[in-house]
Amino acid sequence: MKSIPSILLTTFVAISLQTTGNRPKHPDDGDDDGKCELIGTFSLITQAFLGVLCLSSLIVKRFYEYPLRRTWPVWFFDVMKQLIGAFGVHVFNVFLSILKSKKDPGVKCARNKDEDDTGDIDPCDWYFLNIVFDCTIGVLVLYFVFNAINRFCRNWLKITQIESGQYGPNSEKPSVRAFLKQLAVYFGSLMITKIFLYGIVECFETELLWITSHILLVWLDEYPDEFEIFVVMFVVPVVMNCLQLVLVDNIIQNRIIGKVNGRMHHEYAGQSEADEGHIRDEIEEFTRHGDHRHKRSRRHHSLPNNEGIKTYGTFNDV
Repeated sequence: MKSIPSILLTTFVAISLQTTGNRPKHPDDGDDDGKCELIGTFSLITQAFLGVLCLSSLIVKRFYEYPLRRTWPVWFFDVMKQLIGAFGVHVFNVFLSILKSKKDPGVKCARNKDEDDTGDIDPCDWYFLNIVFDCTIGVLVLYFVFNAINRFCRNWLKITQIESGQYGPNSEKPSVRAFLKQLAVYFGSLMITKIFLYGIVECFETELLWITSHILLVWLDEYPDEFEIFVVMFVVPVVMNCLQLVLVDNIIQNRIIGKVNGRMHHEYAGQSEADEGHIRDEIEEFTRHGDHRHKRSRRHHSLPNNEGIKTYGTFNDV
């Protein structure tokens, strides 16, 4: 019996082949200019499948949270912040790639032979460059920008409920008001980061695109356009975006989760069964002295022995 991933992959390949069968590759065959297209049936299917895979990485990450684990409502709010932000950045990247691929007298680094006369740039080059920047340097920049904006809003503007990952005392019914405030902070940080990265790309546009088109992606020239789209908009984004989502999730989730889980993993590494009461005491001590600002909102709940996952405040073993 085929597994679900095998069925999805088979369906995806079948649709891809059906799409590629009716599309001309070279300019002589029709109106197609032979360049990678970011908007179209195949591209949209690729991007949708990409989104499903990236979301699954966050689901897997939640099940690896130990000994503290977020409730599903809290996890959903954290993920929604990333999804809304990722959608905004994705739309920005696609349209920026299309606009920048138009004729630009200052940039001539296209891979296609037919582009010597037009000066156009392959949009996939721009999309690849943007996705790599967003998922590497972008995560580091976002970390500093996000923390700076949080401190500014909390200390100077005196805005409440913006402590990322904290949505009120009831973890099963998190506050929508707190979510919207935190979403605004995160989305603003994301856009500032994106503008900063765009400035870097603009400053070193010719050099970066030349490296992308003549070194990193030049081997794709001998393959069909659909294969280039598959690599640039599926294979690379799956790896890069999954890594980015996991890293950003660690940034925007409640800080107690990362700190306590990291401490517990380090102190009890290699032990098959740690004393449950001792772990609870460690968590109690850490949350009491390590982050006193949340002292009032934290309540400890004991679990039956050998259950493995500890409940604390806005986290549980659901």
